[in-house]
Amino acid sequence: MKENFFLLILLLTSGCTTSMNMGDTSPSQIQNVDSKNYSIGVKNSVYVGEPLIIRKSYKAIIKKNLFKADNDFSLQGGIATTSINLNSSTGDMFRVAGVNENNNPVVNIPGSIFMFGIDKNGNWDKSVMSPSFWTSPIGSGSQYNMTPSNTTFQPIESTVPFSEAGYINHEIIFTGMSSNGINLLYREYTFENMAKSDFKQELVYPIETKEIRFRNYLIELISVSSSEIQFIVKNE
Repeated sequence: MKENFFLLILLLTSGCTTSMNMGDTSPSQIQNVDSKNYSIGVKNSVYVGEPLIIRKSYKAIIKKNLFKADNDFSLQGGIATTSINLNSSTGDMFRVAGVNENNNPVVNIPGSIFMFGIDKNGNWDKSVMSPSFWTSPIGSGSQYNMTPSNTTFQPIESTVPFSEAGYINHEIIFTGMSSNGINLLYREYTFENMAKSDFKQELVYPIETKEIRFRNYLIELISVSSSEIQFIVKNE
C-alpha cells in the first residue's frame, strides 16, 4: 500500500501537466459575401432556360478555427489512459479547441479526449493535454513523439453563413418568347439550399419592351429572339 502511495507521489512530482482554456483563439469577423453572374453596365447574353440574373448575397462569420496538416505525420506515445496513436495525412483538418498556457492554439485529436499545441511557426509545441487538468498526461508532451519532427500546420479560416442578418438568394431566368411577349421566371431559393425553391413568379413583358424594371433591377434589353436574349444590367 505504501509502495503504491510513494509511486503515485513520484509520478505527480516527476512532471507537470499543461493547462488550457477552452474557446476560440481569435475573435470572429463578419464579412459580406456577394456572388453574382453579371457585372453592372456589361453586355451579356443567355439562351432559353438560362438565368440573366443569379445573385447570392449574405453575411458570413469568418473564424480562424482550423489547422491543416502540410504533410503526412504520426503522433504516438503514452500508456493506458494517456495513449495516443494518431496517423494523419496531408490536408487533414484539425479544429481549434482553445489555447494553452503558452498562448498557443491547441487542436482536437480525432477520437480522443486529448489535444496538442501548435506554435507560431506552425510546428507542434511539444504539448499534449485534455480539457481537464486531472486527465491531462503527466509531463505533457514529453512521453509523445511526432514523426516527422518538422511537421507543419497551416491556419485555415472557416466561413459560416449568418442568415439572421438577412440574405439574397435568387435568379431571373429567360424562358423564351410567346404570343404574350417576353417570358421570364423569377425564383427565390432557401438560404441553405440553392436547389430548393422557396418562391417563384412568372414575368411577362411586351415584345417591344426596351427596359425591364423588376424589384431593384433595371435591365436594358438589346435584342430578344425566341432562343436568345442580349441585355445589360444597369442597376441592382
